[in-house]
Amino acid sequence: MSLTLRIALRYLLSVKGSTLLITFISFFGVFLSVCAILLTLGVFTGFQDSLKEKILSTAPHIVVSVIGEADLASVRKKVESVPGVKETLPFTLYSAILGKEERLQPVTVKAVDFRERAFRELVGRHLVKGKLQSLVIGKGVADVLGVSAGDTAVLVFPMGIRTPTGFIPKTKEVTIGGVFSTGAYDRDFVIVYMKDRSAKRFFKRGFKFEGIEVYIDDPYLAQEVKKRIEKAINNELILVRSWIDLNKPLFNALQLEKLALFLILLLMVLVASFNITSLLFVKSKEKIRDIAVLKTFGMKSGGVLKIFVSVGLTIGLVGATLGVLTSFVLAYFINEYRLIRVPEEVYMMSYIPVHLKPLDLTATFLGTLLLSFVSSLIPAVRASRENIVNILRNE
Repeated sequence: MSLTLRIALRYLLSVKGSTLLITFISFFGVFLSVCAILLTLGVFTGFQDSLKEKILSTAPHIVVSVIGEADLASVRKKVESVPGVKETLPFTLYSAILGKEERLQPVTVKAVDFRERAFRELVGRHLVKGKLQSLVIGKGVADVLGVSAGDTAVLVFPMGIRTPTGFIPKTKEVTIGGVFSTGAYDRDFVIVYMKDRSAKRFFKRGFKFEGIEVYIDDPYLAQEVKKRIEKAINNELILVRSWIDLNKPLFNALQLEKLALFLILLLMVLVASFNITSLLFVKSKEKIRDIAVLKTFGMKSGGVLKIFVSVGLTIGLVGATLGVLTSFVLAYFINEYRLIRVPEEVYMMSYIPVHLKPLDLTATFLGTLLLSFVSSLIPAVRASRENIVNILRNE
């Protein structure tokens, strides 16, 4: 251990005067700030990760939308030939109204082949009542209409039959085969699954939107697989969008909030670093005789500067290290006992986990050390410039 570091540690552990209390306050301020930053960022990251998992469990990874005229079967073959694609599910969307007595609910009818494995795995996983047959509706739609599996309802197509006086709505009595619940509003209150053959007979030439849902091996490589699909299809009238594209505004907003929160919370470390500055000013006055003796024995101003900077950096380093370790312990207990509870109907999750990411840890740790260094610099420079002659004359 170098002489500079030994002297710095000795000054730090000195219990003379009131500096012990200031040292403890400085250390505790850094420790508490680091814990607060990491746990807050961990909650934000945990919320983002849980939201992504929820989206991926209820929505397709990639959506291929046919804007113009195209052979959906040939497009599907091209998509399935792309490396990384696991399952595909062709669909057709129609706008309709589902009613029961005096209650009405606008819905989007998604016509699919109920025999498709992707449909049975995706919707069957969230089925809470009934079976995958006839008309399968979301729990939100079922609650609004007051129906359940086995009940009947009326499906209304507003622009069903063209007459000389305009369009006459077309209606059909349907049986509710099953009810699913994903926890996502845009699916439980909007989507209704119907067999493709039955939908074609009912809606006929009504306004429709065709596409293919694509499920891939690794959802987080959706952007790469999307580019491969676009290259394989090579058709400007076919739009390919990944789940990242569809939810980009949401995640960009969350990321911006997280960055702003990190910068604001970093001010806590800045406030804690003021205590380090105060401590070193007190230390430099308390150890003014030692400075004179050290300089008399040949230590240069740079050596004195290093001693006081080392004191400040040591406080920052120890406080940040213990703050990181404590954050891991607290995060474990928060996740183990699910302490952060939230309304599931609002956030699509019952609790928020804490995920500590390496980037957040690194940024917080280095930011704390940088602020500790800057706060130590001014009193250290002042101490290093003390004049030996004046010190010896006054003392």
